Amino acid sequence: MTFGGTVMTRGMRIVVFAVLYGLVGGVTAGCAGSQEGAVDGTAELRRLRALLDEARDLPEGFSTRPRDGWQAPFRPLDEDCRLVLDAAAGRPPERALGARAAVAYQGDGLGELAGFALASYGGDDAASHFDALTDALSDCPVARARMAGRSTALRVSGLDLEGIDGEIQARRLSGRLNGYPYEIHLVFAVSGRTLVSLVHAGVRDVDAARTRELAGLLVDEVAA
Repeated sequence: MTFGGTVMTRGMRIVVFAVLYGLVGGVTAGCAGSQEGAVDGTAELRRLRALLDEARDLPEGFSTRPRDGWQAPFRPLDEDCRLVLDAAAGRPPERALGARAAVAYQGDGLGELAGFALASYGGDDAASHFDALTDALSDCPVARARMAGRSTALRVSGLDLEGIDGEIQARRLSGRLNGYPYEIHLVFAVSGRTLVSLVHAGVRDVDAARTRELAGLLVDEVAA
């Protein structure tokens, strides 16, 4: 069988199908309870969904059919690594959370997925959570998991996304997922009361230029 022009072994097919079909579906969103200074959760949920709907002018090769937000294919042992992967998967920090929404799109690369996640907060909590994620990224040199079978360890390194305005943090996670080559690009940004998360992942090398396109699209839409 081939995928994106690449011949796959039976084992590789298992990984690809688990990532594509076991972890993704349509659009989902959720709201947290109200707190002091919290935003109107219902109104914010509508706003976030509208932003995700507008941010659909995807790079060539991506499906325009939305699925559920991206989910990490493993649970890191390290708490800081878990924090950043949870946020990328649409489970952001909950303090003062007013609403959240997430969506994913399938790309034409081997196992390629792009996940967009937005979270709305009251007061200055979006900026505070962005700072916490920045610290967590610095304290997560390798994302490891204890899984049966082959090794799972993704080393974290810098990712240059020059040209995107505003406060932004970007990292590349690359290594082995259950023994197979795997790469994840994580991007976090903050705009007003909105925390922005992007993940661009694939079984083989992930194109940083496409990551920059995706991140620019999402960040610009939120900022506008």
